Amino acid sequence: MFRIRFHGRGGQGIKTASRILGSAFFLAGYEVQDAPRYGAERRGAPIFAYVRADRKPIRERGIIRHPDLVVCADDSLLGVAAAGVLQGIRSDSLVLVSSDQPPETWRRRLNISAPLLTLPPPATGEAEQLALAGAECAGAAAALSGAVGAEQLTQAIHQELAGLSPALQARNLELALAAFTRMIPQRS
Repeated sequence: MFRIRFHGRGGQGIKTASRILGSAFFLAGYEVQDAPRYGAERRGAPIFAYVRADRKPIRERGIIRHPDLVVCADDSLLGVAAAGVLQGIRSDSLVLVSSDQPPETWRRRLNISAPLLTLPPPATGEAEQLALAGAECAGAAAALSGAVGAEQLTQAIHQELAGLSPALQARNLELALAAFTRMIPQRS
């Protein structure tokens, strides 16, 4: 079973990231659970969402306590204990942080033994970057899972972002596929 947890702030598209990844897994033939968790609904507040995917029926319920993959869209959350980004990680959990800092810097700062990768945020304006972080994180997670292809990711983005303008859909797809391609060599 795949157990993936996304962390970010309200307005970054973390809930959307879990829906995109969940849909992509479903399109790849998996049973899926995806759900967000957040307190007060407000822009900038820490939130997390999770995805479980398996070829068999999923009997686990509730939050993911020991994730296989943790995706953090906002590196400032790593210093916020209440955000729980590193909660429950094991030595074999993979941590992906959206950051300009290299992985070695984060590994040293966090003092963790788990494998850690970074995904530099797109070179866009801050407001656009926040709005597009979810699709990019979903693309990276899809590649790291090794179970979802670019075609399922593309179809899931079109389904989940159908209410957005064609230009915004295209930009989200572009960033998601770029993150997907960038993470393929990092699969274990």
